[in-house]
Amino acid sequence: MNSTRRQNPIHRSVTGSKNGPSLSDQRYQDLLKSASAFFTSAEESTEERRQTVIDEIKEQMCRHGVTIDDLLS
Repeated sequence: MNSTRRQNPIHRSVTGSKNGPSLSDQRYQDLLKSASAFFTSAEESTEERRQTVIDEIKEQMCRHGVTIDDLLS
């Protein structure tokens, strides 16, 4: 039996691998900032959509004379 062990590509070092150039600290920081900005933007978009839906519901309730009590009964 051959018991050679393969390197798991998921666990490669941030400082580089056999197959590619190393990742500089500056590039790593830039990637972190980009990822953070992306997730912040996605979170804001979700909150904006949520508020839009709430506003639309309030508008429809007002238009049709529906109250909170109507919804709870």
